[in-house]
Amino acid sequence: MMERSKSIVLAVLVLLSLVQSFLLAYSMPNFDVVKRAGSTYIKADPLGPEEKVDNLIYPEHMVLHLGGNKHTIMDPGTIFFNFIMKRLQGRSYDGFQLKSGIDLDWAAIQEKKQGLELRFNSPVPAKLLQKVLPISEDAAFQTESIYKVWLYASEELNEVRVFFFTAEDNRIYESTRADLSVQDVKQLVEFGSSGTPYRLVNGTFYVPQEPIEMVEVKLPYTVFSPEQMQRSLFFDPTLTKIIQENDGSKIYTDGKRGLQVQRNQLWITYSDATAPTEERTDMTSDVMTSVNFINQRGGWSGRFRLSVMENMAQGSPGIPTLSGTHNRLVFQQYWGSYPIISTKDTRFGYVQVTLQQGMVMNYERSLIQLGAHADEKQIKKLIAGEALIAQLKKLSKYALIAEINPVYEPSMSEEQIRLHPVWQVKYTDGTTELLEP
Repeated sequence: MMERSKSIVLAVLVLLSLVQSFLLAYSMPNFDVVKRAGSTYIKADPLGPEEKVDNLIYPEHMVLHLGGNKHTIMDPGTIFFNFIMKRLQGRSYDGFQLKSGIDLDWAAIQEKKQGLELRFNSPVPAKLLQKVLPISEDAAFQTESIYKVWLYASEELNEVRVFFFTAEDNRIYESTRADLSVQDVKQLVEFGSSGTPYRLVNGTFYVPQEPIEMVEVKLPYTVFSPEQMQRSLFFDPTLTKIIQENDGSKIYTDGKRGLQVQRNQLWITYSDATAPTEERTDMTSDVMTSVNFINQRGGWSGRFRLSVMENMAQGSPGIPTLSGTHNRLVFQQYWGSYPIISTKDTRFGYVQVTLQQGMVMNYERSLIQLGAHADEKQIKKLIAGEALIAQLKKLSKYALIAEINPVYEPSMSEEQIRLHPVWQVKYTDGTTELLEP
């Protein structure tokens, strides 16, 4: 009986000890002095998942040349696109030679030779391209930026020729020791035999010969609060003041940094007027910096691709007053295999970061987080062939068309975002427009 009483008393004492430990841990104030440097952000709760640079750099398109003037195009994220990229990433590319003024008939190669092109709509520095393809560290080649990789099978020579097209003076490098065989290329191209056939128009852009099927979706969404972004962007959010604008937008500022929140479009623009201290403008480093910045301040609300890497000497879109050399980076959002294109009515579908001398000077993004599953889905077909060409010929800048791409046009209601399939026309002068039915 005595032993049982002792056991009960001991159990009660253990329980009281646990309660006391809980109270000490969670109820007592923290008297520790917290030291924080003035250049350190207060860590905020993550708003979205982080991403690696490697996952953000991939071609905008893959063009497969089947021979006999037959072609098809594969978009990012499709099964065959991913499979071919993995096969190419499993090879090596070495022995780079500059082929200035190379005497090759590219039109004939395009028409007759089996091969493929990896097309980037913005030139990619060779150091970043190494995250896409295992390229050797050639000293001369490392300073270049590449907008296209073209490989084809030369059956008469029983070899594969691999060319890298640069943005500077349209120089061309050939990888003379590429780990690819003619049979490798034939197998890769064969994956395009069942794809939608495309026709080359005016020797410039491709038009599908069959309608393109896309899924129109209506997606629910959630919205990050301005306070969440405020906590992640300011050194000490408690020191910021709020300015109410006449148009309904709000500006949060601590005197050096400003965060403008546009309520009508759920869009934020962050600017930092702190004078840069580093004397460099390196695109590769700036890409790394921008990805880390986004990881810590908002995260990635979906799937993105680094679509624009632009070195500018004057004002940048959204910050025309910024002077001096700076780099503008745009990350394009995708739904499935197709990009979401921002419009004047619905600002959505991209994240933009502007850096000067290694520092983020401007940051723009939507506050919208798309739901993972659609409320409604409907198959839509984009026009193709002669009907599409007839539509294109009605455009005032038809002669300047560089390419046409299937995209999603967003529109927003209070509870949903509708992604509507449509053709986007890109011109050689850099402008774009949507081809409405």
